[in-house]
Amino acid sequence: MQNIDSALDIALKNLGGTLAKKRKSIDVHLPLWGDEKRGTPNSFLRSALFAAIQGKDRYLTKKEILYAQKGITVKYSGERLNQEDLTLWETLAHLARESPLGNECSFTGYSILKAMRMPTGGDNRQRLHDGITRLAGAMVEITHGGNQYFGTLIDGGKRYKEKNIYFLRLNHELIYLYGDTQYTAIDWEQRLELRRKPLAQALHAFYSTHREPYPVKLETLYQLTGSRNSELRDFKRQMKIALEALIAIGFLQSYQIEGDLVSVKREQTWLTHVIEKTK
Repeated sequence: MQNIDSALDIALKNLGGTLAKKRKSIDVHLPLWGDEKRGTPNSFLRSALFAAIQGKDRYLTKKEILYAQKGITVKYSGERLNQEDLTLWETLAHLARESPLGNECSFTGYSILKAMRMPTGGDNRQRLHDGITRLAGAMVEITHGGNQYFGTLIDGGKRYKEKNIYFLRLNHELIYLYGDTQYTAIDWEQRLELRRKPLAQALHAFYSTHREPYPVKLETLYQLTGSRNSELRDFKRQMKIALEALIAIGFLQSYQIEGDLVSVKREQTWLTHVIEKTK
């Protein structure tokens, strides 16, 4: 009986390997958005995965359940991510989007920094490397629309340090986070205009996923943006500054905060910005 069990185990193992090889032989690509956009899973944008915090507010966490909009669950382990990390991840995904997921892609550190319109000097080279390794160590479990992805945000790679060339991979299974319509094409110019304004960037990302945003409680936005502000009253003040910044770049027409309810009206250019059909 033991021999039969062993033979069955070997057969199943071989069958699994054959299926895996066949599956990996099928090229899977990210959606091809335009150069002026950055295709990002809505599970990233409708949760506190990339928080509106400064670098000094990062902390290590293990299997922390992060706040997310209904229908999305996010469990996270690693050094806490912020909006700078999202900008970097979106840049790497954009540069790699024409290659099959799981394939090794090569980029110079210079080209990555230029794509983010950052200075290319030594300090930023180190900052870039720290960001890439942080994303490589970021372990997530994300469930959205019946699909679950678990793995890192960058699947690993190597660096030719002398020439500052990176060889990186994005996990083949990341496609499950995109689904058919579960991602949004973020306006890149607008996002870059909001650099060093993490709360405004987080709100821009969240509201980009809605054609016609519905009123949201201040407490909900506080949790969705991962704010570390200890005072909700002070967060409300910061919200007003961030929403004014979204009007200044032409993303919002107007906003209103009545009590604990925040309402915004988007500029009608949302027709070119949003991919997902929303309620």
